[in-house]
Amino acid sequence: MSEQKIKNTMREFKAALESRDLDNIMSFFADDAEWHAPEGGFKGKEQILRYVRWNKEITPDFKMTEVGIKIVAEDNVGVYEHILSGTSDDMKWDTLGICIYEFAGDKIKSIRSVYDRLSIVKQVSKGPVAKTAVNGIIKKMENGLH
Repeated sequence: MSEQKIKNTMREFKAALESRDLDNIMSFFADDAEWHAPEGGFKGKEQILRYVRWNKEITPDFKMTEVGIKIVAEDNVGVYEHILSGTSDDMKWDTLGICIYEFAGDKIKSIRSVYDRLSIVKQVSKGPVAKTAVNGIIKKMENGLH
């Protein structure tokens, strides 16, 4: 695919993700596609559908906003820098994300997503016990940094 076609396909896929239309989302994937995300690896359309369905349930208002380099494409690969945002348990959150897409023909063969789940958890934590636990983990991880 041309670099422009990769960019267009990635933006169309983003729109499908935001629409939460499962059939449309799944139409972008090759049968043997893989999606590697902080939540785990998902191989094949059945597992990817399970991941997308789960994501739809926990964040019905999911959005991706292009930032930084936006989309860079070369050969059969596109890299996408964006802010992920949504609402989980009535709490709004956002975090920086990077996704690497690999294509086979006009289908997505692989996605590797990277984003900070701990940042999201910090934003959606409710109650003093949960907030104390999350902040304690962050403090321990950042010990000596600040």
